[in-house]
Amino acid sequence: MQRNWTSRRHRALQTVLSLLLVAAGAAWPAFACPGPPVPLQPVAPGVWLVPGADGDTTPDNRGALSNLLAVRDGRRLWLVGSGPSIAHARALDCQLQRVSGQRVTDVIAPWPRPELVLGQAGLVGARRWAHADVASAMRERCPRCIERLRLRLGTAASDLAEAVVALPDHLLRGDRGALGPLRWQRLQRSGTTAVTLWSLPRARLTTAHGLLWADGAPDLRDADTVHLERAWQRLAASVPDGAHWLPEQGPLQPATAPAEHLHYLQALRAAVDAAQARGAPESDPAPALPGVSDVVNRSLRHQLNWQHVWREAEARWMAAPAASETGTETQRGVFQRSLR
Repeated sequence: MQRNWTSRRHRALQTVLSLLLVAAGAAWPAFACPGPPVPLQPVAPGVWLVPGADGDTTPDNRGALSNLLAVRDGRRLWLVGSGPSIAHARALDCQLQRVSGQRVTDVIAPWPRPELVLGQAGLVGARRWAHADVASAMRERCPRCIERLRLRLGTAASDLAEAVVALPDHLLRGDRGALGPLRWQRLQRSGTTAVTLWSLPRARLTTAHGLLWADGAPDLRDADTVHLERAWQRLAASVPDGAHWLPEQGPLQPATAPAEHLHYLQALRAAVDAAQARGAPESDPAPALPGVSDVVNRSLRHQLNWQHVWREAEARWMAAPAASETGTETQRGVFQRSLR
């Protein structure tokens, strides 16, 4: 009985101390966090958004591109994504302790993007979760992607420190399930790249890493648009009105975001087909698409997506059997003109 009372009193004192630390915030010098500053945005009680930067990795943004989500659930603190580096993850862990009174206990890798998962090595003691397919891709790709990320970071490459790849050690299997306060679903970005969505019902919020972007056009690099189209169709039918998506980059999005991505892809494919039919070269700049926002049409990723979808269209043409010899000659002429 005495031991139980002592334990309860100890937990109560810890709670009071945590509240005092939260109230003191940055004004308490002894609790200043090392490393790069990491912004936190409260979105619901016990839920924080860690916003990422727009665009691609630079020394200035230190690779902190992907949005992260932190969820306090009792004595556990869940983190969806871990950031690009050991330095970033350690700074984030400290900032989260200041606002929640708890260090990260569980970290999730939603898909094998280095800017989203390499920070796991900085969260010592945290349980590392991922779908088995995501973990397999990390095991294969992360040793190479570390060096590519180091080059992109330039003068900030020291954030990677020893750049140990901390692979997930708790694996999930199947297409959907529950983990702590979260519900998860597995989808495909390409035939070889799985992504997982993580929903927090109490906040009416679902992450969409690797599938949705709000800082410009969606990122089609290393993706198969057939798989993306299927994923967006499922997303468009799965989130009720009033719920929000947390995209890979950019602010929270309404339930209509997947439908907008679908419209973008359809308009992009139509524009590519029209350009190839008139013999335009691939090197022509991507046109502004009708019914698509200026932010998307002006983004660098839109130009890259134009080339990506162009090459997918060529691959489909080359793989398709000819309906007739005349049709084959006509298609070959169009294709040759497009290469001029």
